[in-house]
Amino acid sequence: MSQRQYICLSRIAIALVGLILTGMSGCESNSSSSSNPPGTASSQSTTEEKGKFSHKQIVADFAKQVVVPTQQSFVQRAAALSTAIDTFAKTPNEETLKATRQAWVNTRAAWEQSESFTFGPAESLGYDGALDTWPLNDTDLQAILKSQDRFTPKYIEELKDTEKGFHAIEYLLFGSNHNKKATEFTPRELAYVQALGVNFAQVAKQLADSWTKGVEGKPAYQEVVATAGESSNSTYPTVNAGAEQMVQGIIDSLIEVADEKMGQPFAKKDQKLFESRFGLNTLKDIKSNVKGAQNVYLGAFPDANTSGASLSAYIAEVNPDLDKRVKSGFQDSLAALEKIPDPIEKNLNNPQATASVKYAQEEITEVREILEKEVLPLIK
Repeated sequence: MSQRQYICLSRIAIALVGLILTGMSGCESNSSSSSNPPGTASSQSTTEEKGKFSHKQIVADFAKQVVVPTQQSFVQRAAALSTAIDTFAKTPNEETLKATRQAWVNTRAAWEQSESFTFGPAESLGYDGALDTWPLNDTDLQAILKSQDRFTPKYIEELKDTEKGFHAIEYLLFGSNHNKKATEFTPRELAYVQALGVNFAQVAKQLADSWTKGVEGKPAYQEVVATAGESSNSTYPTVNAGAEQMVQGIIDSLIEVADEKMGQPFAKKDQKLFESRFGLNTLKDIKSNVKGAQNVYLGAFPDANTSGASLSAYIAEVNPDLDKRVKSGFQDSLAALEKIPDPIEKNLNNPQATASVKYAQEEITEVREILEKEVLPLIK
């Protein structure tokens, strides 16, 4: 028996038990009333009872209650970062430098929570690359600083992705060894980072607008996701396709965290492989990545106190034990990350850190495999 057949028969069995317990008759359940939230047994459609995921509200709320609030938080912090950079550039001292670095860290936390949904316009319109391309090309950055080019908005916009965004700003603010003093900034560096900050905030807003308003003649991507399964939707022709994108986004983010962001630097013992090494922020990045993946599964963004219909509620209906294991997996992963000495960049050769990283990798990989092998088939 195939896995899909097994799932279908299991759901039919569950439906029959429900009919017996409620004294209902017939082969199919009635349609749900509008008073029942998506993700509850009474909201299942005929398609759902045949083994097809059809909770459209889960997909719609993912966009409305998770993606959009996360991006709005990012936009606000990106604007605050640009303002802090501007203040530092005009009054360069240790106090304004410290505030600017903290603004970068704050903005980074919001962005990294969105790593599970850097699809759609983030990918197709190049916003992800313009904001967060890594590794950084510091040779090109030095060439730019030595040039006489004027840092006009058009000039910054046309720079390669490796010459702008998060990590170019990070490199300029923190220095290559995380010990740059305010007095060491040249006028050219101040002008460059100031222009980068303005461009960064603009791109962040464009990304958020692409989900809520639509840009470049394209519809708001929030509506594209929310209308998954409608005949006019060529991006997500079925509700399943929208839900699958959600789960796959989580899986891809967790793979990157365990195998690349954590795995590669320790496997090769190379500090240069830590993504946010200039700001000594890589471990914080990773924690935000896992937290963001958890947010997608739970259908919530706690930082803005938003929540909606969730994958978790749906999985809890069809397999309560599976839902418990996924939620425990996220909690265990975050707990394991807390045991890693921070900054991780300075503990590359620390045996305790190596053991803690390996354990965290195993926890993250375990929840990722559960999602990949058990959750994903239930919504396809």
